[in-house]
Amino acid sequence: MASRHHAVLERLEAELTGGRALQGIPAVKEALAEGRVETLLLAADRGADPVLFASRRDPRALGTDPAAWGEDSTAFSASAAPLLLRSAVLGGASCTEILPPTRCTDGVAALLRY
Repeated sequence: MASRHHAVLERLEAELTGGRALQGIPAVKEALAEGRVETLLLAADRGADPVLFASRRDPRALGTDPAAWGEDSTAFSASAAPLLLRSAVLGGASCTEILPPTRCTDGVAALLRY
């Protein structure tokens, strides 16, 4: 299991330079909404997570502005990590942890399907 986990982290580093991976909440949330994420990676320290907004009508979509949901009565807010995980699971992506010494913007990265 540890070997597979380290292989994912090595792949992440290679794919970031090759454009087949993303890092940071803005880029990753867009890829999740489009169903392009194969693996979501999150750092364990989520203390500085921003609040994101989501809707029960489009459960993979995430936003930073509540106004984007308009009159959607199913819209709600939560910390970024649980909403990113929700979007990943609903999009069929796997999830794993970012372990030191690997670091990513916002403690978030994604390996892409396409």
